[in-house]
Amino acid sequence: MMRFLPCYQVVESMRQGMEPELAAKDAISRIARKFPDFMGAVVAINKDGVHAGACHGWTFQYSVRSPDMDDVKVFTVLP
Repeated sequence: MMRFLPCYQVVESMRQGMEPELAAKDAISRIARKFPDFMGAVVAINKDGVHAGACHGWTFQYSVRSPDMDDVKVFTVLP
């Protein structure tokens, strides 16, 4: 994953107006086109707190908690 800098790609895509979900999926799909058997994931969050994840090759979970939440919420991302 370090070779492709998916986090950098996500930030650049959001800077250009993409929503976090689309930016995360785009970054992962760029890697998957060159390496279809890779396993990896990325989480994106914008300045407004909107978040999303994308993965390839496995089911990925991430958790979020904000000040207005009583507890942590776990999100599952399917490939």
